[in-house]
Amino acid sequence: MPTVVITGASRGLGLEFARRFAADGWRVHAAVRDPAKAKDLQSLKGDVAVHPVDVTSDLQVREFADGLDGAPVDLLINNAGITGPR
Repeated sequence: MPTVVITGASRGLGLEFARRFAADGWRVHAAVRDPAKAKDLQSLKGDVAVHPVDVTSDLQVREFADGLDGAPVDLLINNAGITGPR
């Protein structure tokens, strides 16, 4: 089974990517800042694992990667972003 990692998966494009890949039978690792607030993501059908990851934290990103225990990742969709002053 192919595996995808999607950051920023709690809403918008990230959530839709997670939905579509899960529906197509992929193993989905969905990274979000606050899993408790990601109700739509939590309700997806399929092989979806939701991980608490703030991509601005090197430590959290490293812990997430270590938690995959060397499992191969076929696709990374780095969708997470932050906003700041314009």
